[in-house]
Amino acid sequence: MTTRGRIRRRGRAPGCEELEDRRLMAVSLAFDYSLDSSGFFTADRRALLESTLGAIAARLGDSLAAVPSAAYPLATAGGSRVVTTSVPADVVKVYAYGDTLTDGSVAQGGSYFTSGTNNGMRGQGANDYAPDIAYLKFDGGTSWFFGPTTSGLTNDEVDFVTVARHEFLHALGFLSSQPTFARFLQGGAFTGPDAEAAHGGAAVPMVGSHVAAQVPSIMNPVTNQGERNDLTALEWGFLEDFGWTVATATPRFDRDLDLFTGGQGDGSAQVEVIPSRGVYLMRLDVLAGDTLHLRTFDGSTAGEQGVDSYLKIFNDSGGVVLQNNNTSAAPGKEDLTYTFTTGGRYWIGASTAGQSGYTFTTPTSAIAASTSFHLEATLTGRAGDEPHDIAAAAQAVAFAGGTYSRTTTLAGVPADVYRIDAFAGATYAITTALPAGGGLPGATIATIYDASGRKVAAMSGASSYGTTTFIAQATGPYYIRLARAVGPAVVALHESITDPGFQVIHADGEYTIAGSRSQGQDYALTITQTIPTPPPNLNPLYVDYGAFGLWRWSEAGGWRQLNTADPQGFAVAADGWLYVDYGAYGLWRWSEAGGFQALGPADPERLATGGDGSLFVDYGAYGLWRWTAAAGFRELSAADPQGLAPGPSGDLYVDYGAYGLWRWTASAGFRQLNTADPQGLAAGPAGTLYVDYGAYGLWLWTDAGGFFQVHAADPQGLAAGPGGTLFIDYGPGGLWSWSQGGFQLLNPADAEGLAAASDGWLYVDFGPYGVWRWASVGGFQRLNATDPQGLAVLSSSGRS
Repeated sequence: MTTRGRIRRRGRAPGCEELEDRRLMAVSLAFDYSLDSSGFFTADRRALLESTLGAIAARLGDSLAAVPSAAYPLATAGGSRVVTTSVPADVVKVYAYGDTLTDGSVAQGGSYFTSGTNNGMRGQGANDYAPDIAYLKFDGGTSWFFGPTTSGLTNDEVDFVTVARHEFLHALGFLSSQPTFARFLQGGAFTGPDAEAAHGGAAVPMVGSHVAAQVPSIMNPVTNQGERNDLTALEWGFLEDFGWTVATATPRFDRDLDLFTGGQGDGSAQVEVIPSRGVYLMRLDVLAGDTLHLRTFDGSTAGEQGVDSYLKIFNDSGGVVLQNNNTSAAPGKEDLTYTFTTGGRYWIGASTAGQSGYTFTTPTSAIAASTSFHLEATLTGRAGDEPHDIAAAAQAVAFAGGTYSRTTTLAGVPADVYRIDAFAGATYAITTALPAGGGLPGATIATIYDASGRKVAAMSGASSYGTTTFIAQATGPYYIRLARAVGPAVVALHESITDPGFQVIHADGEYTIAGSRSQGQDYALTITQTIPTPPPNLNPLYVDYGAFGLWRWSEAGGWRQLNTADPQGFAVAADGWLYVDYGAYGLWRWSEAGGFQALGPADPERLATGGDGSLFVDYGAYGLWRWTAAAGFRELSAADPQGLAPGPSGDLYVDYGAYGLWRWTASAGFRQLNTADPQGLAAGPAGTLYVDYGAYGLWLWTDAGGFFQVHAADPQGLAAGPGGTLFIDYGPGGLWSWSQGGFQLLNPADAEGLAAASDGWLYVDFGPYGVWRWASVGGFQRLNATDPQGLAVLSSSGRS
């Protein structure tokens, strides 16, 4: 995009005017928007224009004579418009309006002036420029940026403030045919003494009414999109050569440039520092452990050489962290390295040595020439990093007193992953926060995954930090994934996330900033582990090891062989008696006090103990019998049962195969519950019965509510635990638990047998993998590697 100034021939005709006055020291500006028929200048845009140009006029201390009423033709897209106006003393009147420009320019600025004796204008002395009126017009079809600061300025927008300054300088004398400008033009260069002094004593190359592109200036022929420029000592020198009286500049900071922000890093910045604009205060966001290397050096041209530079580092409170002068081997230059122990916002001050008396809040009054120097800033993250995916997190965190704490950084786009070797039933609380000593803030959200990459729990993500808790359902590894948002439902064990890096390039080459870390923040992670006490082992386990006999196990006594004979079945009663089917050798019972006692010589097909101390015996073709110590054997039914499930109150549920499911009580006898053929039964507490109906799924029956389907899948085995919990063997689908809260996978392996004890432990026959026990607190524990043939334990209803 280009901007051009225009010289308009002076003319006079009657007209009318609308004025807005702004009193600014010796020279005031009066703005007239009467030609703005398109409505380009809204109230906000007028305010921005007037504050921008007013800042320039504030340094002009001339005394200007009044301009009598005259007519001035001003070009518009709709044709020439004639305005008639007079101008009071010490006032520059500015006509500002939107227009449609067809010559490729985005704006045009100029003035009418009356040259008196020896080029004196508006009552001033020789060679002293002053316009009668000024005009600025802006293209309505251009993509303008109207922000008061550069925040939000993009590379496809033209900065209105920069263009307004440029065009206003044309009106203040940057016009090649204007006599106080033209008198210093020699061989395509401007030789005015003040401009030369600001340019290192050299003439300034020109292209018409513009400074040639090889000299950085707001008056270059081309205004680049996406950047904002201000007047430097060079442009003020031009104005002084035109005849303006320029007041000393108000001390200022140049805060327009950010180095690394938002956790950017692992890169470098190249900046041309122009001290005449003021002391550079450049924002720098760092992470704890970042190392900054700063180096100043000369450029390749005369206008970039010989400056004695000076550097400072401030924290965000304004305290000086470091100041450095002449530490480089190059004369007058710096070369320093600093590692930040605390992350957060810092500021880099760059100036000449003559400007170094500034503080964080008070700029120096020293004025520097327009000669520049170069600054190179390299920011490197700390060595080492946290694992970024589940596969890489091979080492578990180490708890001390139930707590793990770490203060570190989330550097770049990939997540940080921590491994917990969890204890089944333990509660884990994960908290993220900004480090207590401070740091660079940023969202640090924890999501918990199991070893397969399935999400278990997560923070809400509603705030940058927070706490989430979960109870480990199994002993084994879980993974805490810290990222800037809540994690997905499933993550790959090997995540491939590449940081895209970042790059910012100034169109004029004043700075280039690039790096491979596009973001980052500091965080403090705390993990607390609360492990409840596992249930005590109150009920011994009885195991049929086939040819190796019958064994008993308890936590206190370990393994003990009771008999070398091979049992065919067994059941534990509430009073502690163990009933054993020894096949052809008949039915026996055993206790610690009484040893083995024969109850009958017949060979049972299955046994079940009731909660009232009775024993139910399936004698196959000889029917179903009940035995008590007081009454001995009594036949309940001549029919051959296919399965038995004793209830807690002495009731019995009987699978009669094709004849359906029945319930027996001592008071009411037999009652049919359903005509369908069950595949398995397990009686729960309070008159509940779980029924495996094979291909028709798992059902729950209660006396009050009847049958209710729990799940459509076909179980391979059932065991009722305490508290209404049901344990289900789904074969290749693994071992599950079910309660009113729903299903939970306990183990993906295929169990061969289950026995649920009243003390809360579940005993599992995993075939060739041996005998295991499980509790919600403690998870799985292997008791023996040998493959059992059967398990029996006192159940939650006092029967087995």
